[in-house]
Formats: sequence, structure tokens, C-alpha cells
Amino acid sequence: MHLKWVAPSRDEASAGPVVLEEVPDVWAGGEAGPPPDLPEPPAVQGGRERGLVLHKLMEEVLTCELSEEPAALETRAAELVRALGKEPVADASVGLSPPELADCVARTLAIDEVVQLRPGLLAELPVYAMAANGRELLATSGVADALAVDAQGRPLVVVDWKTDVAPDAQTLKHYRAQVRAYLDVTGATRGLIVLMTSGTVVAVTPTPQAIDA
Repeated sequence: MHLKWVAPSRDEASAGPVVLEEVPDVWAGGEAGPPPDLPEPPAVQGGRERGLVLHKLMEEVLTCELSEEPAALETRAAELVRALGKEPVADASVGLSPPELADCVARTLAIDEVVQLRPGLLAELPVYAMAANGRELLATSGVADALAVDAQGRPLVVVDWKTDVAPDAQTLKHYRAQVRAYLDVTGATRGLIVLMTSGTVVAVTPTPQAIDA
């Protein structure tokens, strides 16, 4: 029996395959065509640390550990920045700015698609699955940023927060593959890549095989 791992990455970069040993066709399933036009990126210094802080803020808001009030978001952002060994700055173009981080979270929470999903939106859901296909086992392991479920707890929508300042077409392709892997495993029929910095939402659908099954 051959084992193949599917590891939807949380890294905000296009490096590394989502499905080990194969390259997925991430534009299939009725989503062919050029990537969406994104707004002009703001003067914000991106990076791994900014992404970590924003993901943590979104998690704590969704779990009701943190208030959505601007002052609370800004205070918590400053705490998280210092926890990473960085010093908060006022200018977001040169470092991690608590006001900018708080504003980014507030704007994300105000996006129409996010507002509609909030009543059933759960944060940081571990996803594990094992499927057999002949003599091959396909194992999936990851953590979905957020998952919307119905009243019976069935997965409906997978949401992936992305904090890139200006993702290119290849990066967006990689993100689509990440989300599609979660859709195929959870049975959710809709995925959303939420580009927090620009406020853009990119829709993702499951692979045709998963729908047919």
C-alpha cells in the first residue's frame, strides 16, 4: 500500500506543493481564466510576523476571547507584536503597526461574505482524513482558518485568511489548491480565500470528482 500525504499549507507563499508527488490543476472546476484583478496594495510592510498577528487576532475574535472594538484590537495587536520580539511602530510601511493591524481585522470582519457567515463560523479547525484508492492511501492533515457549519454541524464553507499585501497569480493558484484540498476532505461545497489587506474575496469550488462522489 502506497501512502500519499495531502498537506494544505498555512504558509502564505506559493512555494511547495499542496499534494505531495503531484501538481494539482488549481484552475479546474469551472474556475478557468485569469486571476481576479486586485486593488492597488496599500503602503504596508508585509511578512510572516504580520500574518501571524492577524491570524491570531481573527482567531480570538471568532472564539469571543477578544472584543471587536478598535481599542481592544489595537491593544491586543501591540501585545502580540511584542510577543514576537518586535516593537510596535506607527508607520505600517516600515514595521508592525497596531492601528493598521486592528483596522485590517475590522475591515475583514465587515466584508459582506464574512458578515453572512459569522453566526456559524468556527475558528482553527483541525482537518484529518484518510481515503483508500486501490492500493494507495491518501492522508490529509491540516488546520482550516475558519469553517462555517450548519445547525447540525455539517461543514458548509471553508474560509482561509490570507494577509499578503500583493499576492501574484502563482500565489493565488497555490491558495486555491490549499482551500480545494480542505473542501474535498470536509465535504464543504464552497471555499473563500479572504485577502485581508485588500479586502478581496476569491471563491473556490471542490474538484469535480469530489462533487460527483
